[in-house]
Amino acid sequence: MVRHSAKASESWIKLPWKKFRRNLFRLQRRVFQAVRVGDKRKARSLQKLILKSYAARMLAVRRVTQLNAGKKSAGVDGKVALSDDERLSLSLELKEKAANWKHQGLREVPIPKKNGKIRILKVPTIADRAWQCLVYFALEPAHEATFHARSYGFRTGRSAHDAQKMLFLNLRSYGNGIEKRVIELDIEKCFDRINHSAIMDKLIAPQSIRSGIFRCLKAGVSLEFPEQGTPQGGVVSPLLANIALNGIEEIHQSVRYADDMVIILKPMGFSLRYAR
Repeated sequence: MVRHSAKASESWIKLPWKKFRRNLFRLQRRVFQAVRVGDKRKARSLQKLILKSYAARMLAVRRVTQLNAGKKSAGVDGKVALSDDERLSLSLELKEKAANWKHQGLREVPIPKKNGKIRILKVPTIADRAWQCLVYFALEPAHEATFHARSYGFRTGRSAHDAQKMLFLNLRSYGNGIEKRVIELDIEKCFDRINHSAIMDKLIAPQSIRSGIFRCLKAGVSLEFPEQGTPQGGVVSPLLANIALNGIEEIHQSVRYADDMVIILKPMGFSLRYAR
């Protein structure tokens, strides 16, 4: 058994991770380009390839078990960390079941907030997180092709600093910032109240992924609001929130970071009244 574990560990370490990333990126780029030109049928076919991709599976397992900050968080099954043997087994499980994944329940972890309130973090199992990560690889490029330019939260290659820079450029003296007013918008309980239909209606994905995402949403539902909410401890949840909120930036000139938004107004009568 020790020999077997040592062999698995050596096998895992020697996997060609850089090659896996290149292979996955090539597929993701093709998905992005297909959606950009309006060919969603081709995009969905390519997403199926990502779901079946050996490189994508291995990268998904590696991310949730070794790289992500929440790698030591247990789900309802109590598993905290996986051995290299178990990682290889999980990749095989994804190969067999990814197209018809059955999401388990979520472990609720209370997190105290600065204002004294409690936020409930809902943690999926490691296997469910690996599946979510695999699906994330397929969904992200499709929706990156549709996301608004002034959305910065939870997006690859974008950060809070980019949002700050955009605000600075709009409000500095060269941009007549002194004549402008701002409204800060924070969507209360955004992850807890997002409507499932709003996500599913906008989702660009083949039926296998759509069914899995629907089951994922239903695994973390509140009894009080059965048609709302995304699991806050899930890998794919920030992306689903961005999918649901995409387009809100069109209301007015604004900058959005996840569920926080700053609307920039000129000093008209109605603007001043609402900005006070």
